[in-house]
Amino acid sequence: MADIVELKITLRDVEPQVTRRVQIPGGYSLRRVHDVIQAVMGWYDMHLHDFKVGGKTYGVPDLDGPISFGIRTYDDRNIKLEKLIERGVTAFTYIYDFGDDWTHDVQVMRTLAPEEGVDYPVLLEWSGACPPEDVGGPPGYADFLEAINDPEHEAHEDVVAWNGEVSFDTQFLDMDAVNAMLSRIRASRRKGPRGGK
Repeated sequence: MADIVELKITLRDVEPQVTRRVQIPGGYSLRRVHDVIQAVMGWYDMHLHDFKVGGKTYGVPDLDGPISFGIRTYDDRNIKLEKLIERGVTAFTYIYDFGDDWTHDVQVMRTLAPEEGVDYPVLLEWSGACPPEDVGGPPGYADFLEAINDPEHEAHEDVVAWNGEVSFDTQFLDMDAVNAMLSRIRASRRKGPRGGK
């Protein structure tokens, strides 16, 4: 198995399209993949998440037990990305914020040997801004964009007050914040076995 996995992450049901292409260590657990997705998308990790992989759900098991609402949730710290790929997984779904239900399609693009001098994970390409947290999922985001971009819109002033800005750039990614988060993830990886968790 190659050490590095290239993933393409696409946020479903939003316009303009939001995608990220990353290379990450195959030895990362799905919980660490969650950390990487949060970092490169621009989310703030304020809500619950889970992964849907091959008919199973991985995430943070409920404190009352692994079965909640009739769904068994396996601990996403206990399965590594490379193991899923060895089982033939080529795509899976990541859902963030069970209220807004931000659904990300994650595609395994390829596996490769690590390149000398590269500190993984790395963001290779991106398009589109991450929607604001708590905006109401894809429908709320569409309404938000319509209102904030039209000063004559009846909700414009309320949306500006909520957003704290008079506009929203749908093609902006705060690369300083992304790089800071990826640096923390890289540093935790270098500390030893817990880095993959």
